[in-house]
Amino acid sequence: MNIETKDIQLNPKSYRKFFEEIAKECEVHPNLVDAFVRFFYGEVRKHMEELDHTRIRLPNLGLFITRKGRLDRAINRHKDMLGNLEKRTFTGYDKHLPIKEKLQLMEDAAKRINKEVELKTKWKDEHK
Repeated sequence: MNIETKDIQLNPKSYRKFFEEIAKECEVHPNLVDAFVRFFYGEVRKHMEELDHTRIRLPNLGLFITRKGRLDRAINRHKDMLGNLEKRTFTGYDKHLPIKEKLQLMEDAAKRINKEVELKTKWKDEHK
């Protein structure tokens, strides 16, 4: 089944608007629904920020893909921050370590994305 994404009108809704309805339907307290949703989205965000995978598929929510352009801009921004920090002082070195770790994660993710793009173009060239 081929669906054109241009024809689909997606209007995301805030999950807070339907807590009451879900709580009534499941016969639980709205705070329980709130806690469950916050936990679920917290875990999703954590896995997306770890950059272990370039694509994360969630049932009934879709596929979340790391954007190459945004990742490249974030890498440049973190490199600029590293260049501006004074690493010779204790506080500068302390601020430098987490930025350097995050930069390494982003560079590894960028390598994975580039590898996926190369495989995709190679496959397209072979199957023309």
